[in-house]
Amino acid sequence: MTGFFRWLWSATVYWPLWLGILAGTLLLRELWALTSGRSKDTLSYWIWAHLHITASERVSQWTAADFLTFGVWIVLVLWLTFHFWLHKFAG
Repeated sequence: MTGFFRWLWSATVYWPLWLGILAGTLLLRELWALTSGRSKDTLSYWIWAHLHITASERVSQWTAADFLTFGVWIVLVLWLTFHFWLHKFAG
């Protein structure tokens, strides 16, 4: 049994397993809300409500905080893509 736990806690199993469970849970919840016609129960709607963003807002109406948040998001997506799949920026 200790061999199983050692395998389960190894980094090659632990992180992909938990990331897959989290992503699957989020996607199932989002798809359920969208297909049942309850778009106000999605994560994006909750974030938009807290950031006071209206749907279909023009880019010319964005504030500096909006551009900063968008820029940070782009940097993180690009960095994680290159880091995970292309093995760059690993240190």
